[in-house]
Amino acid sequence: MPSLSQVNLESYLLAQLSTPLDCLVCGAENCQSAERCLRCRAPVALARQAADCKREPAFVAVLGAGGVGKTVFLGMAMDMLLRRVGGLRATVRGPHSISLQQTATTALASGWYPEKTSMNPEHWHWVHCQVECGRRRKVHEIVLADIAGDAWAQEADRPGSHVAAPAILAKCAAVMVVADAERLHAGDHNADFVVHKLLSTIGELSGGSRRKPDPRPLALVFTKADACPRAADDPLGFAESHCRALLTDCASRFPNTKVFAASVAGASANRDLHGRRRPVPLRIEPRGVVEPFGWLLTQL
Repeated sequence: MPSLSQVNLESYLLAQLSTPLDCLVCGAENCQSAERCLRCRAPVALARQAADCKREPAFVAVLGAGGVGKTVFLGMAMDMLLRRVGGLRATVRGPHSISLQQTATTALASGWYPEKTSMNPEHWHWVHCQVECGRRRKVHEIVLADIAGDAWAQEADRPGSHVAAPAILAKCAAVMVVADAERLHAGDHNADFVVHKLLSTIGELSGGSRRKPDPRPLALVFTKADACPRAADDPLGFAESHCRALLTDCASRFPNTKVFAASVAGASANRDLHGRRRPVPLRIEPRGVVEPFGWLLTQL
């Protein structure tokens, strides 16, 4: 005959799990045990970590079309911030915040640039970190996402295609526009239209108007400056010569705009892989990677 056993029912644990938890990104309700938001697919851990903060984290919207180098730039920046390079001290919150750094540095160490970021929101990299900057070592809690450039382009053409994208644009405290200096030097301005549309969307979502400038800081960062010495030596002059329309749009919407140039590789070359040529880094020499983050944090 089967034996009977008595087990205490810890109902208070069930009550805790049944309490809804609002997503930090889109505000949708999720259960406490959820790994990702049911609506925007952002990590629910962001909301749990934000509950332990004294103030709500500041979102930094990182905008840019596909192939401009956002993943490499952001991943290397996080690696340098965690190593306390450039006078900034960063501490990540949660294991999901390390995946961006891991993806970029692992690929570069293997002699390749990271693969193009997937359109699937579950594959986007989210970073929640605490950064100390300035002489007084002021502490900032920031959240940023490495959203695929193709997803930004889709969101610009069809608003609402990705739930997380407009949520970030609506609540961001700072904006970082990433542009490819090599493309701009060659006269390719197709990626600029994506940024123009997204900047216009930010104005609409925030309820502002063209007559009232937005006080939030904006950093215009030219990546791959190693292939364009003019951009590395004089970022503002390069912007005025090669993308005046983009610079004017950024400065008119966000008067607190500053231009930067950054590069991760000291030089690059092309290499054949399965019948197609891919750029590869010849040596890793970060330049101007941390400065945009330092400036944005001092402006918050």
